[in-house]
Amino acid sequence: MLARESTSLTEAVTVSSTPVACDGDVSSGLGHPRVFLDIPEGGSAVCPYCSREFILAAGASHGRGH
Repeated sequence: MLARESTSLTEAVTVSSTPVACDGDVSSGLGHPRVFLDIPEGGSAVCPYCSREFILAAGASHGRGH
């Protein structure tokens, strides 16, 4: 995995399972359409709307549907 330097003020969230859903910060009224992001093992995914980064925790599980 490549280290990446972040120069933005967006939030990074560590999650324990995937996929994750992002709808922006709806509590502040600045939400966006909900998107579901799949995170590769040991990796991360970035929301295309708000640039929030979701990082999969070490040893986390991949949920693959019902």
